[in-house]
Amino acid sequence: MINRDKQTELEKYRDLNLATLDYLSETLKIATSDFNSSQHYQKLKIEVNESFTKGRLSKLKQWFRDLTDMPRETEDLKFSDFIKERTGHEVNLHERFEKRISKILDQGKIKTENDYRDVMTKVDYLSQRESADQTLIDQMNSLLIGFERKK
Repeated sequence: MINRDKQTELEKYRDLNLATLDYLSETLKIATSDFNSSQHYQKLKIEVNESFTKGRLSKLKQWFRDLTDMPRETEDLKFSDFIKERTGHEVNLHERFEKRISKILDQGKIKTENDYRDVMTKVDYLSQRESADQTLIDQMNSLLIGFERKK
């Protein structure tokens, strides 16, 4: 049973890492005279598959943490959708961001520039989704307008 659980985790983190590398390859392209991000991501995919074959679960988990730093730090909300679509796995890198949004909504007003940027990011993200909650978007837009008027 333990081996089956480990195999399931290995498959999950292999898939998460490969999908993350695909996402980064599509969204973060860097090419200089001595570096090409597409080639780099391809090499990393080979290493991910080697680690999977050798059963290195800890390494795969660490790589996923490392590879998701950029989407987490830049509040790239599309990343989780991409991963869910590609792998079927739910990944919430933005738990702290969502908690900040909930706090702002509970307060009923935007108090700081950082709050303003967070709400703008969330509205931009939701506005691009077909299944967006229009009531939530309207509520956040109202908060944005209220904050802009106070400036």
